Amino acid sequence: MARRLLPVSKLWKRHEVLYVEVFSIALTLLVEKDCPLDDEDKISERLCPHLKKVCFEKSNRNRYIPTPQWEGVIQPVNDDELRGGKSKKRPDFTCLFNNSHTSNQEEFEIALHIECKRLGMPTSKTWVLNKNYVTEGIKRFDSSSHEYGKRASSGLMIGYVINMELEQIVSEVNKFQKKELPHNPTLLFQFNSLPVFKETQMLKRKNVNPKSFQLIHLWADLRNC
Repeated sequence: MARRLLPVSKLWKRHEVLYVEVFSIALTLLVEKDCPLDDEDKISERLCPHLKKVCFEKSNRNRYIPTPQWEGVIQPVNDDELRGGKSKKRPDFTCLFNNSHTSNQEEFEIALHIECKRLGMPTSKTWVLNKNYVTEGIKRFDSSSHEYGKRASSGLMIGYVINMELEQIVSEVNKFQKKELPHNPTLLFQFNSLPVFKETQMLKRKNVNPKSFQLIHLWADLRNC
């Protein structure tokens, strides 16, 4: 029997909305706990149990919500993507979207990639956090060496705010974007009393397909941890 085809875009949107909510709730829980601020990996590790908790509580006998995978290697889906075992790019989190209705092997599993970076004052002359958010974060979603968000129509950037005023951070991030990624839209956060803030960018990618790509930003205010 032929498979009943459903629009991948609608199915993907459900996947995106679900995991934006999962990460938003988990980040809110993270803000309420003591958290090490000296290393991104330590913060992301602390986030993992909260992600598990949220997915567990949202799952039921009719709906299983897999926990995001922490530091999973991007796997090739065809022979053209083989790199002799040398490519080991690891987004901070991966949420696989499974589409059993597709007739295309490459659309059977598509990854929602999440990259996490600290935000705030430089920790040294050479380690500038707000610059890293752009060059080691946003840029990886349109990099031929990383290809984060390949085949996906959206992805997530998570910012761990460890110090500095929020308005100053977004100003600096936009300054580095203008220099490194001048074609990217400016970030325009609306800051309020909530611990997690959301903004989106519609990107026109040059190096990764699909070219039209939505990058969702979630910033968690960890300054009082």
